[in-house]
Amino acid sequence: PVNQYELTVGYRIPAPLMDVATKVLVQVAPDLTPPRSVRSEGDAPRFVATELDDPQIGLVQVVKEELQAAGNGNLAVVAAMSQVEEIEELLTANHVDFGRPTRTGLDSSITVVPVGLVKGLAVDAAVVVEPERIVGEQEQGLRALYVALTRATKRVAIVHSGPLPEVLR
Repeated sequence: PVNQYELTVGYRIPAPLMDVATKVLVQVAPDLTPPRSVRSEGDAPRFVATELDDPQIGLVQVVKEELQAAGNGNLAVVAAMSQVEEIEELLTANHVDFGRPTRTGLDSSITVVPVGLVKGLAVDAAVVVEPERIVGEQEQGLRALYVALTRATKRVAIVHSGPLPEVLR
């Protein structure tokens, strides 16, 4: 028999970020004990509702702000696969340099990452785009959202023009 151990202590993610991720985890795996963060300091995630008629301007601004706030470390823009191309075009049009996980890895300070490839990454900051789309498009939607919310060691911003998933409201 394989021994399985639950991770009940989190060392990487600050408590305010873990608190939001825990709301998702409780829905995904109610039988698991949510990890308790040993890092009590840290900023709570930012929820940024953008203008519905032009959400792009808001996203570019949030990416720049979050990168600066994270001390110019590295930042992942995490989105549903269907949105990646649109986000890359938007960043390019606004002269924001970025990499892709399959091309430059995390060598760039900003990397656009489809949520399906984000597991295992650790970044200083994450901008999670349209969580409702992530939940709706991914086979294990809430699980994918949980993974997206737990990649950053310093900051998370959640950018949405549509409604948030109920678990984040």
